[in-house]
Amino acid sequence: MPNSYNVNNQHWGDRMKESLTVALIGFTLFFGAFPLLFLNEGHSVDRAQALEEGGRIVTSVNANHVIEDNDGRLIHLSGEATTNEVLTDFEVGVDATLMLKLRRMVEMYQWKESEESKLDILLEDSTRTYSKIWSKHLIDSKHFEQEGHKNPADMPISEETFTAQQVKLGEFTLSKGFVDKINAYSDLKIEENWRGQVLEKLNVTFGQQFENIYFKGEYFYLVETPKLHKIGDLRIKFQIVQPTTISVIAKQVGFRLAAYTTQVGESIELLEYGTVTAEEIFERATMSNVIETWSSRLTGFLMMFFGIFMVFSVLVVLASVVPFLGRFVEIATTITSFILASVFSLITIAIAWLFYRPVLSVILIGIAIFFLYFLKYGRKKPPVAPEMGIPQQPIPQQMGSVIPQTLVPQPMVVSQQQPVVSQQQPVVPQQVLASMLVPQQQPVALQPMIVPQQAVVPQQAVALQPIVVLPQQVAQPTGIPHLSQNPDANAFIQTGLAFESVVPQKI
Repeated sequence: MPNSYNVNNQHWGDRMKESLTVALIGFTLFFGAFPLLFLNEGHSVDRAQALEEGGRIVTSVNANHVIEDNDGRLIHLSGEATTNEVLTDFEVGVDATLMLKLRRMVEMYQWKESEESKLDILLEDSTRTYSKIWSKHLIDSKHFEQEGHKNPADMPISEETFTAQQVKLGEFTLSKGFVDKINAYSDLKIEENWRGQVLEKLNVTFGQQFENIYFKGEYFYLVETPKLHKIGDLRIKFQIVQPTTISVIAKQVGFRLAAYTTQVGESIELLEYGTVTAEEIFERATMSNVIETWSSRLTGFLMMFFGIFMVFSVLVVLASVVPFLGRFVEIATTITSFILASVFSLITIAIAWLFYRPVLSVILIGIAIFFLYFLKYGRKKPPVAPEMGIPQQPIPQQMGSVIPQTLVPQPMVVSQQQPVVSQQQPVVPQQVLASMLVPQQQPVALQPMIVPQQAVVPQQAVALQPIVVLPQQVAQPTGIPHLSQNPDANAFIQTGLAFESVVPQKI
């Protein structure tokens, strides 16, 4: 298929004017997304309530028997949709007997313009690509950038659908709404015995405009030159809807099947191909409602996104003077547009839920608040050790050495008249006693002392009284392995050391 290309380098001023026009369109898309999102939520709620109501009251009946008591009720039935009519396309001369629908499909060979953008070293170029395609829609070539790619202003013959006026489902007659939903099209097989009749009819109608009219494959071609298609050539084929088995849920009005109006104002007029139960039909309708709701949400979001992005296109054009800067601004505006569109879409949907689904909205808001509270206050704090109530006091230095506070878990005051001993008989290690009583410059080997058991320490003194060692009661160490020549001082020091190695049993 031949293609034609045209590279159109637009000036910055022209692109700026176009961006302003695009920005106005963007504002329209942006503000149009709000009612779409809002109304979509309301329709979704009403549709869901209507389907729920219909599922409760529907009654399944036999399509071949009409029961008068069901008049005005919502009924479900299955059967084959048939007709006795003959559909005829008089313009072409094609007949379709006992068919529900006959459709004439017409396509024209036309030019199509595609636009691409690429980044040049000094300027962002806009590239137009032109191709020839078969299209059933008329492509307007008036606004093509490049001349020489002109399409016809109209089609000599257009697409048309012929529908049977009376379609039966058993003893019931389907309404026009049901017939319009039956669109299981298939290609009409052109029989040889009447193919010549159709060609003759086409030659009579379009022979002066097209020199060659022939049939190939599934199409009737109307061209100027065989095997060489030109702009304006036509091809025609036919499709039909044959009698088919369907299942419907509708309101019985005498012998007719029509749409049923629910209490919320929504109509129920459901149709499925094949033999399907009422429960399955409502399940599919519910799923279809969900898909339709999310499709509309996505459409509203895209309208907001492209609307904001089109407004920001002015900034992109301004920054495109420097190619690298223009590309950077385009990426930044794309990300910003996505974020803003997401925020505005969610806010609009939330407001619609407050209007249409207040109970559900309150529940969701409550759940959200609960999670926020749990994230902030639900974490367990680590256990805190109980405070003793009396701050520890530093132990005075004795004999040139500092007694570590870690060896004194609970301070207390001890006098000579009331020596402190343990209820057990621990032995003070020689290394600990030497590090506490003897300077490091003069190591002294000390003998471990066994504390007598006669004295008992009151429990209150163990928990509350600090140790205060009086300097005048402790003798200076000597080179011999004894603590002091004063027996009273030795007893006092030994008692204090023994107490330090005891862990209080109860505080």
